[in-house]
Amino acid sequence: MARLKTNCWQHKKCGREPGGAKADTEGICPAAVGNVFDTFNNGINAGRSCWLVAGTFCDNEIMGTFAEKIDTCKNCSFYQKVQKEEHSFKKAEKDISFYAATHIGYVKKTNEDRYYYKRLKDDSLLFAVADGLGGQAAGEYAAEILRSRLASLQQVPVGQEEEVLSALAVETDRFILAAAEEDEGLEGMGTTLLCVLIRDCRVSWVHVGDSRLSVYRNGIIKQVTEDQNLARYLVEEGEITPEEVAEHYSRNILDQSLGDILDGPETGSLKLESDDILLLSTDGFHNLVLPEQIVLKLQSEPNLKTVADVLINDALERGGTDNITLILARYLPG
Repeated sequence: MARLKTNCWQHKKCGREPGGAKADTEGICPAAVGNVFDTFNNGINAGRSCWLVAGTFCDNEIMGTFAEKIDTCKNCSFYQKVQKEEHSFKKAEKDISFYAATHIGYVKKTNEDRYYYKRLKDDSLLFAVADGLGGQAAGEYAAEILRSRLASLQQVPVGQEEEVLSALAVETDRFILAAAEEDEGLEGMGTTLLCVLIRDCRVSWVHVGDSRLSVYRNGIIKQVTEDQNLARYLVEEGEITPEEVAEHYSRNILDQSLGDILDGPETGSLKLESDDILLLSTDGFHNLVLPEQIVLKLQSEPNLKTVADVLINDALERGGTDNITLILARYLPG
């Protein structure tokens, strides 16, 4: 008999579960008692979890929320606290040091962006960013579905990196479509996907939508993926300039997204060199911060957290019109 997944709050032991030590003083978390997420992620009650609803994993790292869909969560003090805070994560691995951050921006009520990091069983590293589409609850839900699918990935056979990542994108696309068909409140939801797998000195990636992968090497930044939106076409045709993209309607018209009958994800790979820096970002960042501005910061400051914080602040100073997410990962082989 398969073992059922347990509620995240049992591991986190936040004390807000029914009968918990903090339940009387802080109240019972709605995520611990509601059944709205039953069967999510293939386990009974698997979705009754703080990380899904309130945005916190068991290690207390804040990552975003899906609470906008649940009326009882909107007045939750923890949910309100999460929505007001900036969310970031810093870590140094064997060959990689990185800093990831997401910010709600100044316009949207919720953060539909997500980032993800995981070390697989064979020591490969997985990084991803996603930008939920469909507005508030729907966009958050699509991005959370994607993140749960990434979390279920345990290993990738050597030589099949692009195939496995492509299959993950297609399967997630179908899952999101099916979920939207079952709940009319989620109709039209979707998400972008940018996921990279770092194995030894090679990066394999899958890309859907307008989140972006770039690499900084020897003082030069190179955009690796191409934005799958109308703005890219208009820039290539000379109809608008890169500087005009941030305020042009075409940036929001995507050629592809997960949840929109995916035609085929874009995949690729590249070889890393020592001191390369990978940049993964959502359009709320790279629509407002130009490559030459990124280069100036990376040339003058070695600390990734400092660079990312300054760059995100630059995006906020330019309006912060969208959610902003950025991952910087430096490759330094031993």
